[in-house]
Amino acid sequence: MKKIRSIALMLVLVFALPVGALATDFPAKNITIVVPYAAGGGVDITTRVFTDTAGRDYFNGHSLIVEDRGGGGAVIGQTYVANAKPDGYTLLAYTSAVVNNPLLKDVTYTLKSFKTLGMVCFDPEIIVVPKDSAFKTFKDMVDYTKENDVTVSTPGHSTSHHIAAIRLSNEFGGLKFNYIHNDSAAMQMTQLLGNHCDVAVMAASETFNQILDGSIRALAIGSEERSEVIPDVPTMLESGSTMVAGAFRGFACPAGVPDDVYAYLCAEFDKIITSEKFINEMKKKSIPYSYKNAADFQAYADSASESLEKIVPLLKGN
Repeated sequence: MKKIRSIALMLVLVFALPVGALATDFPAKNITIVVPYAAGGGVDITTRVFTDTAGRDYFNGHSLIVEDRGGGGAVIGQTYVANAKPDGYTLLAYTSAVVNNPLLKDVTYTLKSFKTLGMVCFDPEIIVVPKDSAFKTFKDMVDYTKENDVTVSTPGHSTSHHIAAIRLSNEFGGLKFNYIHNDSAAMQMTQLLGNHCDVAVMAASETFNQILDGSIRALAIGSEERSEVIPDVPTMLESGSTMVAGAFRGFACPAGVPDDVYAYLCAEFDKIITSEKFINEMKKKSIPYSYKNAADFQAYADSASESLEKIVPLLKGN
């Protein structure tokens, strides 16, 4: 807790800088936000909603440019930003993978390599299956996989979705999940539509269209309450699980960004994130909006990292 309070205090002090102390000549050019996933997935779409909302109305009339650098379960893009010149012109679409990867993979960065700018989304996990699957309910799936192997698609090893699947398996005494780890939600959807997996664990917003048009079937969602978009899908809580789980999305910069530039970025990002225009656009895209400012987001990420450390041994073998 002391660690969390100290970070929060630091951010408060940064925000308290007098206006004259800000880098008034920043930015002098467009700013790039690196998405560490393939184009078309939930993180990419969320980031583009954000940059489209910003337009040229912020950042001294300059634009936010999206650059997709997928691969390695977000490691490639995260490494790129961690090593980027800390001048405020290269930012990161910051997800749960920033917490997971340093604890579970051989990477050259840590959670401390980034400073948060704000959170925009908490996307609950969802358990989905091909439309003609024999699993009609969450209970069907659990009962069957207690005794029989099934292939479970994730968007990458050590992602929040992979972690959710492991937690789910442990909760029911060890389900027989054989994992297929991919690089994107788009690949998962291809597997579902082609019957190349039995089950997929995904971010809910990445499945809404296919659930609504009947292309795939949802068994349960990992939120506390049912989704307004797919109200017929029960929660995991309703289905016999105790799990509430999901992935967060937001933005961050390299840790070495100067305090005045960081304060400027935080202020501008906060204006966009809390704008009525952005909130409405998120709703139109069926992306679950959830706001945290920079300080609260950093504390949240730190807490998530501490919790994950407790189950690292379970993840290593899956």
